[in-house]
Amino acid sequence: MYSLLKPLHGRLRLNPKPTNAMIRKVLPLILFLCSIAVFAQTTVENLDKILNERFSATDPGAAVLVVQNDKVLLRKGYGIAEINRKVPVSPDMVFRIGSITKQFTSTAILKLIEEGKLSLQDDVNKYLPDFKTQYPITIEHLLNHTSGIKSYTSVPERMTTEAKKTKVSVAEMMGYIQSYPNDFKPGEKWLYNNSAYFLLGAVIEKVTGKSYNDYISQTFFKPLKMTASYPDDSKPIARQAGGYKKEASEGWSMADYVHPSIPYAAGSIFSTVDDLWKWNQAVFNYKLVKKELLEKAWEPTKTTNGSVESYGYGWQLGKVGDVKAIGHGGGIDGFLSFELYVPEKKIYVALLANTTTINPEDIAYTLAEEVAGIRGDKPEAITLAAEAGDQYVGVYKINDREDRVITRNGNQYFSQRAGGTKFEIYPYAADQFAFTESNTKIKFARDASGNVSEMEMLDRAFVPSRAVKTNKPIPAERTVFNLNPTDFDVFVGEYELAPGFLIKVWREESAYKAQATGQSPFEMFPESATKFFLKVVDAQIEFSRNEQGEVTQMTLFQGGRAMPGKKVK
Repeated sequence: MYSLLKPLHGRLRLNPKPTNAMIRKVLPLILFLCSIAVFAQTTVENLDKILNERFSATDPGAAVLVVQNDKVLLRKGYGIAEINRKVPVSPDMVFRIGSITKQFTSTAILKLIEEGKLSLQDDVNKYLPDFKTQYPITIEHLLNHTSGIKSYTSVPERMTTEAKKTKVSVAEMMGYIQSYPNDFKPGEKWLYNNSAYFLLGAVIEKVTGKSYNDYISQTFFKPLKMTASYPDDSKPIARQAGGYKKEASEGWSMADYVHPSIPYAAGSIFSTVDDLWKWNQAVFNYKLVKKELLEKAWEPTKTTNGSVESYGYGWQLGKVGDVKAIGHGGGIDGFLSFELYVPEKKIYVALLANTTTINPEDIAYTLAEEVAGIRGDKPEAITLAAEAGDQYVGVYKINDREDRVITRNGNQYFSQRAGGTKFEIYPYAADQFAFTESNTKIKFARDASGNVSEMEMLDRAFVPSRAVKTNKPIPAERTVFNLNPTDFDVFVGEYELAPGFLIKVWREESAYKAQATGQSPFEMFPESATKFFLKVVDAQIEFSRNEQGEVTQMTLFQGGRAMPGKKVK
């Protein structure tokens, strides 16, 4: 029995016992509210479980923020921020955010466009007359990565350990960038380009008369009260996480220092998950740039050769389920990051990590899919007769450089992009397959004769990628060579493929291991006495000797490229 107390003429009156009719009206509401609370609690527990599975309490980790409908579902640190003192990651800690910086640069450019101080179609030389270009390049070409200029981060000698430590002026870097010929004509192709955003920073300085750092701080950080965000490290930053790399035998060590003048407007900013949430709210509530202009930044890029890319102006475009997700990732020595926003569902995720051994994009999307209630929502498998299944087997051309291979082994099917990991897929409907370990699906199309002719990848990319079936033969399966384990010991050592980028090789009994700088170890399998192949990705490694019979070099074969590396240790 219970009572309801109600005020009556300034006094409290004891109501009579509720009737069955009253209970019937109230009970469904109570049950509904309880179910919401249970669902919310389950979601938070699942988010925490996802992150605990990916981050160890004793290794470098991440600060994570998950928000839905402006309500914080999870705000937590995982792992260690500073190994020597065993300081755990706290969600208010500062991290280097890398290329998430491009959102700030892009928004600054759009704000100047809105103010009438420049135009998307302006020639870059209008503002940077000393920067000589092979072809006319517009502001828009820089924003959407279609300029064709050489990205300085793709040039090994520019990215050596020593070069990255040294402060460089904007003029010096511009001179370096223009010393290389274009990779392609502007607008013809899409290729992610840090040089483009470096130049946009220079344009901002020219138009505003302020340094990039001052403009970003005064225009965005201060008004939005982003008190823990900085465009450089010119002053001490409190509660900053250290950036780490992992080596095979030595374990964790501090990553190389990168002077902020090197990434500049392409990736110099330091921030927190809380400040990035403030930024996201301001952007998507159109407090910084008007809606009509900002929405151009969230549309796919179209090239003159007919391709469409899931990238706008400083934002990557993806999907959570069937709705658009807008975000960006970042990577700089010792740090990885990713943040995304799903406008239709009002889901926001920010992940800032001080390790380079995780996939922040996959984790962020997994968290968003969990909040959206679509994670693990996989279709039921069906069985295909061998003859029917073989219709899908083949080599599919993605572009001029890459293929995707579909293979069958009994009732098992696999998909592998050239140079990538081999994933199991399964049929669930006519001409439709799903990936076993993700929400990605493949939809096959047929020609007028009913033959399988094309495939479409339905993954997290906003624009599905297509590949056309070819007559190329399926690459032969590699067989393991019977190698005496001790014969492998002559290959043990470190090989430098580029300045600051090494592959370390060692043996664990009869298992042959290798690890690239900043990446997780992988196992190699002998194909001959000197050549090995990987199973995690489509790649091979071959060792070479000099005239004296000493092992002096390895060559990595991956994605159609041969990358030699000298033995340095």
